[in-house]
Amino acid sequence: MSGAILFEHSYRGNIWRLEVAEHNGRTFANVRKWYRDGGGELKPAREGFTFPLERLGEVSAGIEAWRAANVPVGPATDS
Repeated sequence: MSGAILFEHSYRGNIWRLEVAEHNGRTFANVRKWYRDGGGELKPAREGFTFPLERLGEVSAGIEAWRAANVPVGPATDS
């Protein structure tokens, strides 16, 4: 299962991806850890999860609500 990569983050030699993927004719949002095999090719690990693509808007809204409540708006100050 692989598809359009929406976000990618490297951490401790692995790569975490959020992608839109299709599997068995169904489309999902897929968050998965990827690793490099002995030949350097990226392969998906078992660590991760999928959820229905229809719920991606809810995930995005939840992140934005958290950011609105926790991340200061405007330029940073040195005071």
